[in-house]
Amino acid sequence: MGELLTILVTAERPRGLDPNIVRPGWLALGIVAALAVAVFFLAKSFARHTKKAAQPWEGDQADDEPVQNRSDDERVNRD
Repeated sequence: MGELLTILVTAERPRGLDPNIVRPGWLALGIVAALAVAVFFLAKSFARHTKKAAQPWEGDQADDEPVQNRSDDERVNRD
């Protein structure tokens, strides 16, 4: 048990980097930029698929009457 504690304590020694001097590099900026581009394209794809889902299904009629005004017999359960 004492040897394990010694190994853990010596593994925790400083690595020579001063946290006051170290700053993010170009790699971190590139990763953030790549994530931003990915989010942009995902949002664009989501918007396109949302528009497709709002269109009537094949075989359905585009109704002008809102669902609240329909009788129970006219309502469609798509579950």
